[in-house]
Amino acid sequence: MKKILHFFRAEKFTNDFVNFIIENSCYEHTFWVYGENYLNYPLSYLKNENVKYFPRIEIKLNKNSTEQQLCMYDLIFYHGVFEKYIIDYFCLHQFLLKKLVLYFWGGDIPLLGGWKEKLKKKYIIKHAVAVITIILEDYESLKELYFPKGCYFNLQYYSDEQSDFMNKTIETGDLKKDSINIQIGNSATTTNDHIPILNMLEKFKKENIKIYVPLSYGDMNYAEQVIEHGKKIFGNKFIPLQQFMPLEKYYIFLKTIDIAIFNMCRQQALGNIFALLSTGCKVYLHPEGKLIDYLEKINFIVFRTNQIDNMSKEEFVMFSKEQRIYNKKMACEIFDKEKYIRNWEEAFEVLLNKVGN
Repeated sequence: MKKILHFFRAEKFTNDFVNFIIENSCYEHTFWVYGENYLNYPLSYLKNENVKYFPRIEIKLNKNSTEQQLCMYDLIFYHGVFEKYIIDYFCLHQFLLKKLVLYFWGGDIPLLGGWKEKLKKKYIIKHAVAVITIILEDYESLKELYFPKGCYFNLQYYSDEQSDFMNKTIETGDLKKDSINIQIGNSATTTNDHIPILNMLEKFKKENIKIYVPLSYGDMNYAEQVIEHGKKIFGNKFIPLQQFMPLEKYYIFLKTIDIAIFNMCRQQALGNIFALLSTGCKVYLHPEGKLIDYLEKINFIVFRTNQIDNMSKEEFVMFSKEQRIYNKKMACEIFDKEKYIRNWEEAFEVLLNKVGN
């Protein structure tokens, strides 16, 4: 049987992806999961014999036996192209590039670091057998920066829990709420651009609103700046979410949101956005961001953050029942499990044939 290895950070969606692939793929998959923050997320995948956990993957890469182990695999997937030491390893072992597949998450696309780091990243991206992005718009950026020679796939991660949540929202009516609940961003990262949005919303501070801001991971110094600014404008109507929520609890929270604002330019928080669209939430996105292009191309009804400045409270909130139902149905159609399985298996088959020739 063909053998596929995945390098994968311990992240909030690691559990779902590992279980999805192991349960649904006809190939043999092994996961090298790494990172010291794994305790923040679901851990059931660690019980699987196909999963090996390394708090510090650089230690594993420095072992002499690692090269021999990597040679045993037909394909190597590197998910989230962030780590300097993994990039360094493949630059030193260039013969592995013929089986290396790079899956980009969005924030890993820009060139960062010194000139040596940039050259190394350019080299492995250009010569990897394939690259994958979550949305097609990210591949356009990759082509401009790196000129990849390998084949391209557009693939997304699947979550049974998220799919179940989204399907259930079709069956349930709208919740009764005592305020207009607004969510800004998905994490404590500057790409969320929280402060300009808070400034835009200041004109509504006397209205019956609550502003929720997820800040449980990312840059905690930046989180404190956002909290200070939000509290100064909105007082107790500003509610920072500083503790990581289990997925089930987070989905319950998302059902309470009426309006969600994601002012990032790059691809980020797509899982959040799909879940919110499935609840009938009104979603605002950056007018020049990649997400609004992507979501409008697949026919969702979304709005632009630069419209907020000129909106009355009624215009800002207005989202018809017909529009909500339409987005709900669209979101649930996107999360067709059989389609996800088919897309991933087809990609594995194409790539295995390519490296076998």
